[in-house]
Amino acid sequence: MSDKNPMKSIKEFISKVGVSFTNTKEAMQSCGPAFIVYTVALFLLMGFFTLIIFIAFNKGYEHEVVPDVVGKNIYQAELILQEKEFYPRLQMRYADTPGLAGQVISQSPKSGTVAKGGTRVTLVVSRGIVFDHVKNYVGTNLDALKNTLDALYAGSEVPSLTIGTPIFKIDGAPAGTILEQEPQEGTPITQPIELKLIVSAGPQKVTVQVPDMTGKTIKEVLAAMANTKLTFDFTQHVAAGDEKPGTVVKQTLKGKSNKTEVAEYSHVILEFAMPEVKAQDDASGSNNTSIKNKTEDEAAEDYANRDTTGYVHGIFSAAIPEYPYAVPVKLDVIPQEGSRYGFASFSHIGGNLTVPYAVPHGSTIVLSVLDREVERVAIQ
Repeated sequence: MSDKNPMKSIKEFISKVGVSFTNTKEAMQSCGPAFIVYTVALFLLMGFFTLIIFIAFNKGYEHEVVPDVVGKNIYQAELILQEKEFYPRLQMRYADTPGLAGQVISQSPKSGTVAKGGTRVTLVVSRGIVFDHVKNYVGTNLDALKNTLDALYAGSEVPSLTIGTPIFKIDGAPAGTILEQEPQEGTPITQPIELKLIVSAGPQKVTVQVPDMTGKTIKEVLAAMANTKLTFDFTQHVAAGDEKPGTVVKQTLKGKSNKTEVAEYSHVILEFAMPEVKAQDDASGSNNTSIKNKTEDEAAEDYANRDTTGYVHGIFSAAIPEYPYAVPVKLDVIPQEGSRYGFASFSHIGGNLTVPYAVPHGSTIVLSVLDREVERVAIQ
């Protein structure tokens, strides 16, 4: 039986390892460049095999053609996309056409596009129309309803709800009030509907006093128009003799004479004696109160106090639709220099509209009816 000392054996092993490390060190020092090349080659080989293994086990997504899901129910569209390994991204919005709630109305990328699997496809899905049934409009104002529907369906190719030509009748309700409607409240909107309305033309016409406008200036006439339920028609001629330029020299009633009380919005004809247009007419209002950097209200107030002697005088004329009741009309001036301001605001029943003016040379007059711009005229 051999008698070996364990401690002695361990010392002998360490001694041999030490010799081995020493020999390896000496070998590396003797052939250093070859060792570096060997090491680099070994790392490159390991990287190559790592790449091969990664590609083998991770094929990735293949390219697919994006399917057409427009017009399909959202659930069907999601299944179709997922089968092709595309991921849907939803955007909800109201549609113009009834009956599309829950359907895809557009997609991006478009169908037929070749895209890598895993690409997100944006689907615009209809929430349906803003409301799906006819509401009760009896008692509301016709113009207010028109404005509401115009704003609601702005940009729509086929609005779900439109207003047909209304039928007007004399009624105790204020002019423009909707009295009856067809179809009735609660009717489902499954296709575009045209509302048929019966609208109040106001009560029986009442009479108003005809004021004497002879000798009045343009500003005074415009102020009277804002507070008088009459329709004024204007003519003009160049002032001659003792006529004062810029004032009314003749007043008559259309089809009547010498009456001081007439029905509302009867026509009153006023003839102005206008100053002769001169080449030196003021173009900017520089000899008057400055109107630069003013708000419309401030500029209008300045205009009311301004000397318009050097301004261009004339009669603005336009043809607007005829209305069964008086509607708001406004005229603004946009001068070449300075701020825009309103110079006339009144009610009119439509047809031929004429308004006297005194504005800086080169200005533009803007006509608005029912708060909508309908015409612009440059004053030369």
